[in-house]
Amino acid sequence: MDYPISVPNIGLVGGKFVNEDSFAGTPGSLIPAQWGNAVTDEIVNVITGAGLVPTEASVTQLLAAIRLINKQPVILNATGPANAYAAVNTPALTAFPANGYLQRLLINNANTGPSTYAPDGLVAKPIYGLALQPLQGGELPGGIAVLRYVVQPGVNSGNGAWVINEAPGARVQIPQGTAGSHAMRLDQAVGRLINIQTFTSSGTYTPSAGTRAIRIRLIGGGGGGGGSTTTAAGQISFGTGGSSGSYAEGLFTVFPASMAVSVGAAGSGVTGVNGTAGGSSSVGSLISVNGGSPGGVFGPVGAPITGVVVPTGISITGAYLAVPSEAAIMAFVTSTTTGFSGAGGNGKLGAGGTAVNSAGTGQSGRGYGGGGGGRDFIRQPTTC
Repeated sequence: MDYPISVPNIGLVGGKFVNEDSFAGTPGSLIPAQWGNAVTDEIVNVITGAGLVPTEASVTQLLAAIRLINKQPVILNATGPANAYAAVNTPALTAFPANGYLQRLLINNANTGPSTYAPDGLVAKPIYGLALQPLQGGELPGGIAVLRYVVQPGVNSGNGAWVINEAPGARVQIPQGTAGSHAMRLDQAVGRLINIQTFTSSGTYTPSAGTRAIRIRLIGGGGGGGGSTTTAAGQISFGTGGSSGSYAEGLFTVFPASMAVSVGAAGSGVTGVNGTAGGSSSVGSLISVNGGSPGGVFGPVGAPITGVVVPTGISITGAYLAVPSEAAIMAFVTSTTTGFSGAGGNGKLGAGGTAVNSAGTGQSGRGYGGGGGGRDFIRQPTTC
């Protein structure tokens, strides 16, 4: 819309309408029908565009229409794949808009990383979050998003960028907090406990999202207790307890996306033979510990008799704190009727099986990594 400067002989002065001046003898400007209709059509289009019905009786419809249109902003359908968005305006933008210009988009594909926006075929420019940093994923989850065109130093080298003003349900980008009342970014949450995972059987460990360091505590399986064997007349035999599994702790800041977890099985005991060793435990290649040594069989001999099995050498890797296997408690028998089998070694996370003082099965360890108790002594009476 403009003044009818292309229409000849209508009396514009300086490109504008003027009144008739009867004293000076100059005529007033003419208003051609083409221009009058154009002005009226411009106004009627605004009124109808707001959903109102034009009427000659009202002189406030244009104002009401403008207010309604401002409450019903245009929403553009975003096109293109995720992270490379485009849209079509009516009329199309032929150059980048002024600083602060808004675009409302209906996002078709959620972003998964750094993204750009190119309206009406213009050069694609980066989309930033409110912290004026490139997107990382999830900031445009789908639905309506409001982008503001920003031109300022330090943002895309001053060459203009689109900044997300609104995006319901989005991951919101915030600047680094520098004072007590500022919001804290995830990368500032140093030392925050995210999750605790406990494994009582072998499996796979996958760090929780956002994990920056892992503290691992693990223990090997406790050794099985020894089993007493059959004796001759006047002799005794007993089993000693198994030692506990070794314990270790480690803190790691470099680790793979997932790791196999091996939980060492407890050793077992069988009548008349040594127990079996506890299984080793490990988490990937980061840290590992060995299991406890098995209990042994002592006798058959005459009373009194004592015995204990000393744990074998430890094998612990990747730990800042390592506690080797604890030996089982010594067994002793003073006569064919008095004595105790060996109790299992106490571990860092569990107690060994208790000693028994009558013929019978050794006691299992309790908790995690405790050694199994030995079988009580067997004796045969002296024959006459």
